[in-house]
Amino acid sequence: MPELPEIVVISKQMNETIVKKKIEEVAIYQSKCLNRPEDDYARHLVGQKIKKVVSLGKWVDIHLERGDHLYISLGMGGELLYFRSASTIPSNVKFFVRFTDQSGFYITLSWFGYFHLVLKGETNPMTDRLGQDALEMTLEDFQNKLKGRSGSIKAFLMNQKNIRGIGNFYIQEILFQARIHPLKKIDCLSEDDIVMLFEAMQSVLEEAVDKGSSFYEVDFFGQKGDYTLELLSFAYKEGAKCPVCGTETEKIKTGSSSQFVCPTCQPI
Repeated sequence: MPELPEIVVISKQMNETIVKKKIEEVAIYQSKCLNRPEDDYARHLVGQKIKKVVSLGKWVDIHLERGDHLYISLGMGGELLYFRSASTIPSNVKFFVRFTDQSGFYITLSWFGYFHLVLKGETNPMTDRLGQDALEMTLEDFQNKLKGRSGSIKAFLMNQKNIRGIGNFYIQEILFQARIHPLKKIDCLSEDDIVMLFEAMQSVLEEAVDKGSSFYEVDFFGQKGDYTLELLSFAYKEGAKCPVCGTETEKIKTGSSSQFVCPTCQPI
């Protein structure tokens, strides 16, 4: 699933490529992903120009010239890709937008996803409830978010209502760099723990953005990023040794997901 770095990269590329282009055609082949009647999309989008594209955690937010928004979540395995000619659109697309110059973008999905058209003055519950962007937070913002909280730190960080953009891929490296166990309770974190966690969050996500996002996702032009497994300390590497202490890592269950940890460097 694309996380914050992937969406930041895609949004930047879209800004550089499709801003000021006028929509000529909208096609939808997966109506269950919509938030309104299918006919509304062509009726409200055709004739509008793209004003700008913004990343909202795991969502792409396309601003249109009349004040409307098209929110896109790619779910699991989805791709948002640019095309120069409609003749190159594959058969498995769920949604495409074509501009008057015949270029455009299409979306493929393998497991859920959303295409929400929100008109000027309307609200969108799925994006309105998102927390602050992980890379836009200050240390003070982060400290305030954690005050009075309970529960595990991993669950907190991955809850998009608290902080938007972090998923199971990047969280493993963030927690290892901070030397914090994913199941550690928030109210057991020291001030130093919180500072280290904030710095690790910023460092890991910024590095992934700089490298064009992760190796397993593609950008707006179909290219994979350079943030590879080699840059991770040990996550997703069965039988790996901790690079700090040499202890064999463990794969543990953390709610509905799993995670690699070093039992020595990340004591619960």
